Amino acid sequence: MIPTLKKGLMAAACAVAMAGASLSTAQAAEPASARLTERPNVLLIVADDLGYADVGFQKQSRDVVTPNLDRLAAKGTIMTAGYVSASVCGPTRAGLMTGQYQQRFGYHDNVAPFVREEGIEQGLPVELTTMADRMKDVGYRTGMVGKWHDGDAEHFWPHNRGFEEFFGFNNGAANYFVGPINQQEQQKKPWSAMYRNDQPVSNFDDYLTDRFGDEAVSYIERHKNEPFFLYVAFNAVHGPLQARPEDLERFKHITDDKRRTVLAMNYNLDQNVGKIVSKLEKLELMDDTLIVFISDNGGKLNDNRSFNTPLRGEKGTYWDGGIRVPFTFTWEGVIPAGKTLNEPVIALDLLPTFLNAVGAEVRKEWDLDGVNLLPYVKGQVAQLDNRYFYWDNQMSWAIRDDEWKLIKENKFNKQQKTELFRISQDISESNNVADQYPEVVAKMTSAYMSWNAENDTPKWGWRKTEFPVANGYRGRH
Repeated sequence: MIPTLKKGLMAAACAVAMAGASLSTAQAAEPASARLTERPNVLLIVADDLGYADVGFQKQSRDVVTPNLDRLAAKGTIMTAGYVSASVCGPTRAGLMTGQYQQRFGYHDNVAPFVREEGIEQGLPVELTTMADRMKDVGYRTGMVGKWHDGDAEHFWPHNRGFEEFFGFNNGAANYFVGPINQQEQQKKPWSAMYRNDQPVSNFDDYLTDRFGDEAVSYIERHKNEPFFLYVAFNAVHGPLQARPEDLERFKHITDDKRRTVLAMNYNLDQNVGKIVSKLEKLELMDDTLIVFISDNGGKLNDNRSFNTPLRGEKGTYWDGGIRVPFTFTWEGVIPAGKTLNEPVIALDLLPTFLNAVGAEVRKEWDLDGVNLLPYVKGQVAQLDNRYFYWDNQMSWAIRDDEWKLIKENKFNKQQKTELFRISQDISESNNVADQYPEVVAKMTSAYMSWNAENDTPKWGWRKTEFPVANGYRGRH
């Protein structure tokens, strides 16, 4: 295992040399072989608009074919109640990258036509520290491949947010058959082009998911001898619905055109995840790499025909179909294989988990909103402490704990609808028991109000009525 040994020695050097690293002197003095699991690579793979049901390991969709994701899940642990912090792309990624609820800094929704007041830039605030910054500070190489979607202006882009290497795009969606870049269009909408760091990639004729898989494999090959953090953010299976002909042929028996196309796209996504894992296996790095796979939100049935069975709702809603996603941990020899865990967890937990996995300090003043999941996924503790999870945009909000979930829609309407579900027993959110448990509604409403009082006002939105001031629109205070 020459690559692993070299990387272990490199990790030791980084641990001692990097001022930001927080490994103890005792740890630094251990043999390299004892330190391998304390300085693992971290690989975060994110799918886009992938439905809860549309991976084989969930055993919900009969027509889906995802052998590589299923194998990855079988090598690790499946989190059946894994959530993200928003039901749409941009805010989820903002929360994921900071480890904080994005409402803390006013990032309640995707970038939108109206801002609260003049001078507001729509993007992940540059003063915030990202996951890449944190990993870089403790001696890790940092790379990103895929979709960013956290700000159009260049100072928001990944190569300015802690990622040493970036290949991908900064928009919310992209064509899968990119073709040669139109230079005039690139100048008009620079965030829509493919980039390597800050340089547009003009000669491009790959199927996009394949290209992202190849770029991830190349990154791993280049950095196999040093600890790395690689964030692979596929835009599959987000629209536009575009699949390779050979992948469509595999699903020719599916009569629904949209469903056939998304299954083909999903299959190609799976093949590229397999490509990445195969590279780790070939380099004998699987026992030295923590791998997490999630989706950024639920599938949207009418848009991309991605299924969320047995969940209610879809992308854009706060029913579980919008925010509960496929979620797996794999770390061979460290995280037990073939396990399923049912405690609710959230993508905000990933930053403290990653930092703990690499032996780095998580400082109280960072005020992270997640918890370290390693003791739970390793089987060292049977359950997590009960806690609240929160969701909020400009129209609706939701809160859940181990047992209950409360949703309030049209929060600025006096006739707002209140729904309470015993989510631990009612995964489909089919039985509203708000009238039967008014004390639970009151308790959870109070908890939400206390949490929201500490948040920033939404900085942008989609409706003029929410920002009723000319020339840029002010939000509700």
